[in-house]
Amino acid sequence: MLEIVTYSLLLGSLGMQTAVIGGWMHWQQMTQEKQEQEEEEILTQYDAKDHAVSDKSVSKRKSAAKSSPKDPRLVGWEFKIVRANRNLFRDPAVFRRLCEEEAQAGWILVEKLDDRRVRFKRPIALREIIRSEFLPYDPYRCNYGPSWQPLNWLAAIAALTAMILPAYLGYSLVTHTMANSRQNQTLPETFPSLQKPSP
Repeated sequence: MLEIVTYSLLLGSLGMQTAVIGGWMHWQQMTQEKQEQEEEEILTQYDAKDHAVSDKSVSKRKSAAKSSPKDPRLVGWEFKIVRANRNLFRDPAVFRRLCEEEAQAGWILVEKLDDRRVRFKRPIALREIIRSEFLPYDPYRCNYGPSWQPLNWLAAIAALTAMILPAYLGYSLVTHTMANSRQNQTLPETFPSLQKPSP
C-alpha cells in the first residue's frame, strides 16, 4: 500500500512538472511572437531619400525623370533585420564583425534594435552590382550565430523525460502489483502446510 501511495505521489508530481514546463514553453513562444509582431508594427519608418530637398530640386528631378526613364528596380532602398538566437550583439567585437560582413554586400547599419536584432539597408542598385556568389555568406541572411539553442534542447530533454518517466513508473507499478497478487494467490496452493487450519 505504501508503494502505491509513493508511486501515485511521484506520478502526480511529474504531472505537475509537465504542466509547468508546458506553460513555460507556451509563455516563451507567446513572448517571441509578440516581439516579432511589435517589430513589424513599430519599426522606424525611413524614406528612400537621405535628406530633405527643396521644391525646386524636386521639380527638376521630376522633369529629368520624365525625359529619361529609369528602371524602377534601381531606385530606392531595401531593408533587412539580422537576428541572433541569444544576446550576441551585446559584445562589441561580435557587433563590429557583423557590420563588417554586411558591409561587404553593401548593407549599411540603420539601427541596433536590441542585443538580438540589427537593422540594415542598402540601395536596390547594389543587388545587380554585387554578386552573391563571390561573398562568403548569403547577403540576404537574417540569422546570425549558431542556430541551436541550449535552452531549447534542455526543454526538449525535460519534456521527453517528463513523458517517459511516468510511463515507465506506471508500467513498473502495474508489473510489481500483478506479480505480488499472483504470488499471493499461488502461495496457498503450492504450500498447503502454510494454510491456516479451518476451525
